[in-house]
Amino acid sequence: MPKLDYPHAPTSDQVDVHHGERIADPYRPLEDTDAPETRTWIEAQNALTGRVLAEAPARREIRERLGQLWDFPRAGSPWRRGDRWFALRNT
Repeated sequence: MPKLDYPHAPTSDQVDVHHGERIADPYRPLEDTDAPETRTWIEAQNALTGRVLAEAPARREIRERLGQLWDFPRAGSPWRRGDRWFALRNT
C-alpha cells in the first residue's frame, strides 16, 4: 500500500487548565462538526477511508460472509403506542 496522504486537520492554540495543569487541546476545532473546516476535513477523511477500504483484498469476502451471518429471522423488542403493540421483524 502506498504512503497515505492524510488530510490536514484544523487546529488551534487552545489550552485548558484542569486542577492547575495546562492541557493543550489543539484539535478542539474538530468538536464543532458543523464548522466548514471540520466538514471539509471529515469529507477528506471519508474519501481517504473509502480509497483504503476499496484496496483491501478481503473486503468482498468479508462483506459476503457478514451477509451470510446476518441473514437469519429476528425480531426487535416490542413497543407500545396507545392501545397497540408493535414489533419489527425480518423474514
